[in-house]
Amino acid sequence: MKKKLFISTAGIGSRVSGLGLVPNKSMLPINYEAIITKILDKFDNNIQVVVAIGHQGELVKNFIKLAHPEKKITFIKVDKYTGHGSGAGYTLKYCKKYLQCPFIYTACDTITIERPKFEKFNWVGISKTRITERFLIFDKKSKYSGFNFFNKKRYFEISKTKKVFDAFIGLANIYDYKLFWKGFEANSQLSDNELQFSNGLYYLSNKIKLQKFQWLDTGTNESYIDTLNYFKDRTQRKTGEIVYIIKNRVIKYFSDKKKCTKLKKRSKHLKSSGPKIINSPDNFLVYEYVKGKHLTEVNEKLFLKFLENLKQNFWLKKKINKKIFKSRCKKFYKEKTFKRVELALNQNPNIDKVYKINGKKIPSIYNLLNKVKWDSISNGIPVNFHGDLQPENVIVTKDNRFKLIDWRTDFSDLSLGDIYYEFSKLNHMLTINTRKVLEGKINVNYKNNNEVVYSFHKRKRLLNFQKILYRFIDKNNYDLKKVKFLTALIYLNISKFYNNPYSELLFFHGKYQLYKLTL
Repeated sequence: MKKKLFISTAGIGSRVSGLGLVPNKSMLPINYEAIITKILDKFDNNIQVVVAIGHQGELVKNFIKLAHPEKKITFIKVDKYTGHGSGAGYTLKYCKKYLQCPFIYTACDTITIERPKFEKFNWVGISKTRITERFLIFDKKSKYSGFNFFNKKRYFEISKTKKVFDAFIGLANIYDYKLFWKGFEANSQLSDNELQFSNGLYYLSNKIKLQKFQWLDTGTNESYIDTLNYFKDRTQRKTGEIVYIIKNRVIKYFSDKKKCTKLKKRSKHLKSSGPKIINSPDNFLVYEYVKGKHLTEVNEKLFLKFLENLKQNFWLKKKINKKIFKSRCKKFYKEKTFKRVELALNQNPNIDKVYKINGKKIPSIYNLLNKVKWDSISNGIPVNFHGDLQPENVIVTKDNRFKLIDWRTDFSDLSLGDIYYEFSKLNHMLTINTRKVLEGKINVNYKNNNEVVYSFHKRKRLLNFQKILYRFIDKNNYDLKKVKFLTALIYLNISKFYNNPYSELLFFHGKYQLYKLTL
């Protein structure tokens, strides 16, 4: 018998929208997968899937097509997904025409550890709860009675004796589908101004089995964070930018369409140094997943080869008016740094009041910045560039080829960049490495309001890479001190993008390095 999987993504997801990551909760990331990917991967590719779309429907549709071209999916645009009379029941009823067979229903914020199974009986997925106000509760008064349904009721309205209840998790197998659809015709009563899934169970009260699942709820900010913790997701993300890695492709979502367009355009400048780009609609940049190691995991010989390869094949010098390029460099280095420092101080007003760092008395950050010789630093060298050349943005393949990922849109509105910024981005991550940060191997210890001691673990291999980088810079007649200055500025610039204590550590380290360089 034919059977289908039904997924509802139509709702606005107001209870989880506070995190601001993506505009539809089905696309919320867990590590590098979307929630809807975790749902779809529980089912075989030969199962026909019906997806109801509504809020940001085209975005959801485009994402699923990009992420799961192997799935047989029909998308149904629901005409009403918010306001009076909408709800999970309305969405289902709207798709009735496409569900004239047994089907599994799942909400797009429900993840289970077990694989849901199609059965020749009706079952509803449940999990035990003491909090009844958020859920549809199934309650059986006796062994011989059918189930009663209580939607978002307080516990004492359901039972005077029970403390633990069976909560519907947004997952069900509807085998008697004709009776299910008749239920909606017989019961059109709204609950919370919405038509509920339970309306369809009107004739199935005596034909339901409860199936217990290990359930991970992602329907609220709090429960989504709990789910991230369950999967040990420590990924650092920017608002409005998500990276998904699904099978053989990387899918990047950007809320800013213009930025996405620029990245696609810039990818052409990477040429053979970049991954193969896959055509994608607005908001998405897609490229083939590159198998290999990060540059942080190779040996010293390969690291030097990487630098020589960039010199010969990538850092090709570009022609531009010297005054214009110097002006753009100054804007990028000086103006941006002052703006970012201002934002960092607004974010943490007391951070610059700490005048003793790792035992040294250090002036205010503006005092230090005013000592920087900005004209000298702004004498850049225009080359083809990456823009964020940290070691973890470089993949080394099995045959020792180098592929650059996570490139930037521009350098001060130019399609070319300063080779000194390339050196500095590479250098800053050789000192403070992301892996050690994620492992929590950093420390910021306030002795009092005006004194701090910070430390971080370093990787010996990366420190050896740094020595190789410095020798390469000297050998090719570049200014190593300028690289160190820009590296200190990078720490200050990026500090505002992270949470404490990492944000504080970046600010203090950037300030401390700048102090040593301006002595």
